[in-house]
Amino acid sequence: MSHVLLMTRLALRNVRAHLVKNLVIGVILAFGTTIVVTGASLIDSLQIAMRKSITTSVTADLQVYDATARDDLALLGDMNFGGSDNGEIPDYATVAKVLAGVPEVAAVLPMGIGNATVFGANELDRTLESLRAANRSGDSALQATLLDRVQRIAGDIRPELDRLDTITSDAEKLAADRAALDRVLAAGFTTEYAADPVGTIDWMDSQVAPLATDGRLAYFRLLGTDLPAFQKHFPRMQISRGTVVPDGTRGILLNESMVEQWLKNPVAREFDAIEKLIDTEGGTIGESGTLYDRVQRLSRQYRRVLYQLDSAEAAELEPLLRKELADDQGDLVALLKAFLLFNDENFKARKAFFYQELAPRIRLYDVNVGDTIPLRAFTKSGYLKSLNVKVYGVYRYTGVAKDDSAAGAYCLIDMPSFRDLYGKMTDQQREELSAIKGAVGAAELTGGSIEDQLFGGGGSVEVEVTQTATLESLDTLSFGRAEDRQQQTFTQAQIEGGVATNIAVFLKDPAKEAAGMAAVKSALDSAGMKLKVVDWKSASGFVGQAAVAIQVVLLIAVIVLFLVALVTINIALVLATLERTGEIGTMRALGAQRPFVLQLIMLESQFVGVAASLFGAGLAWALVGWLGKVGVPAGNDFLSVLFGGKALYPSMAPEHAILGMVLVLVVSFAATLYPAVLAARVPPIVALQGKE
Repeated sequence: MSHVLLMTRLALRNVRAHLVKNLVIGVILAFGTTIVVTGASLIDSLQIAMRKSITTSVTADLQVYDATARDDLALLGDMNFGGSDNGEIPDYATVAKVLAGVPEVAAVLPMGIGNATVFGANELDRTLESLRAANRSGDSALQATLLDRVQRIAGDIRPELDRLDTITSDAEKLAADRAALDRVLAAGFTTEYAADPVGTIDWMDSQVAPLATDGRLAYFRLLGTDLPAFQKHFPRMQISRGTVVPDGTRGILLNESMVEQWLKNPVAREFDAIEKLIDTEGGTIGESGTLYDRVQRLSRQYRRVLYQLDSAEAAELEPLLRKELADDQGDLVALLKAFLLFNDENFKARKAFFYQELAPRIRLYDVNVGDTIPLRAFTKSGYLKSLNVKVYGVYRYTGVAKDDSAAGAYCLIDMPSFRDLYGKMTDQQREELSAIKGAVGAAELTGGSIEDQLFGGGGSVEVEVTQTATLESLDTLSFGRAEDRQQQTFTQAQIEGGVATNIAVFLKDPAKEAAGMAAVKSALDSAGMKLKVVDWKSASGFVGQAAVAIQVVLLIAVIVLFLVALVTINIALVLATLERTGEIGTMRALGAQRPFVLQLIMLESQFVGVAASLFGAGLAWALVGWLGKVGVPAGNDFLSVLFGGKALYPSMAPEHAILGMVLVLVVSFAATLYPAVLAARVPPIVALQGKE
């Protein structure tokens, strides 16, 4: 004990005696501690934020899919742009039963991934559709308004045809198109319409509507699932417009990011995109460059607004535009073109005017809540399937930037509708098909020559007329339009009984992911199912890989900074120790043995290390606490997905401080050991002579 007390007193005296040098070393050690503790806190906080963000968006804790699939499952950031082949699980209910028996599993959810398209009508198509509906309802005032809009659109198209004289190779077609537009613009066209509304609308559908700007093709990335269960297990999903799809009802929820990118009026979408580039990237419109070119192209999109205005709306808008532009010359077309040619000084005012005055007068989105949209998709059998589905709402993920496409811009659809588009027949559909075959006397052709079975080979054709089914009996079958035959409601058994492309698995304790994954894999293997189990990072595809890459980069940065600090610490300690050679020689001459000198120097370094690491840990705690309040900005939409919001709010756990302090003490011990050994080996006579 006396030896320890002596060593302690001497070590503390030496620390005070060399205070300046020890302060320099202490600052370096404190810096190293701050780096380690802050870095560990950021890495762990990022891991927690990424896991929470991704697993509560779409991946769950684990994903199960076909082990023989050609491509790996990538729910987020699919580099095949939705065209991946993830195989299929033929009977979800059977697999779900096995998974439900795993103690670590809390819940499972069926999923189906696919693509579909929706072809939007042009403005003239929509106007004619509304005109047809107004005619059926007998609304004469609305018919007059819509007919006026048709004539205004035709009047805008007509000059375009005159400019085609020199470039067209079909003069006869051009003349017919001009004649069709001139007929619509004629003074007596209103009377012609009044005499035969239906015939006139049909004629305009076939002859005039094709001359207008084509409608836009929208691509939908579909995720079929049990919609009520999806919303329950993925709490970050939030309905931003409309409502949820009622239980047991066919329907679709559109993703807000997809709606903004694909279904919004191009003029409005361009205003938003230009504002984002200016605000986030510090861009300027100027007189050249990318933004300038975008503004020039935008001015040619005036028809996207003009075609949606009737005469009354145009009359209201024209004086407002004149006041905004301070322009008393030109018609509405010229005013719209001038309005869309903005610059850095008036952009904010023009955007505000657009949303205040123009947006309420036009159809801002091609698809709105309550619309029934025709989804078209190629089935796994290779044929085109069409399905009408009602849009009940628009959803987004809470805490993520408005453009959350990196979070998987899926449109959520009920599982039976997904299976219809996927192309797998249900038992009910097979029974229906069998009934139709029986009613019409259809027979399967198998083996031999199909031509011989159809036409009787080379013999004479015998004709026998039989009545296999009456019209009344056929009426009891499901003939007619697909949307009329489609069953709009379904049961929970229909959700679970059928094909799925993958299954989301939620664990009771997500912290024990490895054990849960092993248990799920073991249960599936024991059941003889050739299915693959992956964690949320693997299932998220490119986004998960990028998340891991960010963590690795952050870890490497921490290690590099710490290595720099380590080298600096080592150099400082070597110099500080060797500068004390005379002092050490005196101690040796007075009888101090080498082990005593070595222990004394090491104890001094540990005193400095403890004090510095405590200070560094405190500094890191203050820094992380400050970042936890203000947040680390995401900077872009991709990082907002990883952070689970617009910023990362890190926190520091006790183990982060302990890790940093222990690591710095070990480093200071290792860095001091070599110079201490050198100093202890110096002979007293040499040390007293001042030689090193």
